[in-house]
Amino acid sequence: MKIEWTKVTWYSKILAIVIYVGIFFLAFYLGAKWGEANAILSLNPIENQKSNVITNANFICDNDKSINALFFGQKVELSLSDGRNMMLIQTISASGARYANNDESFIFWNKGDTAFIQEGDETTYDNCLVEQ
Repeated sequence: MKIEWTKVTWYSKILAIVIYVGIFFLAFYLGAKWGEANAILSLNPIENQKSNVITNANFICDNDKSINALFFGQKVELSLSDGRNMMLIQTISASGARYANNDESFIFWNKGDTAFIQEGDETTYDNCLVEQ
């Protein structure tokens, strides 16, 4: 079979369609992966900004509970002894530092070497002192 490069044939049309569709799906796939990577980076700023940690503290609380806190400029990342991890933003406080989630159903209070956590109307982590 001799190839005629200047002649359009049925198999050259099919090949052109396959290449066109393949490039479209490849671009779509790569765009989706790029979007996922950006979403992961924006949802986990702590992993990407470890050098921005101002200080960290380990608090020992009543009832054998503990809080590990990483303090950033206007945020704190908490790792609680019950396995929960969360990022809270600093909010208005008359005394000490107050960090809360968006609906303020979870509040972390810190003043000096002490801290406590309120969830709704209940204090769930109480009498927390910095581990020496």
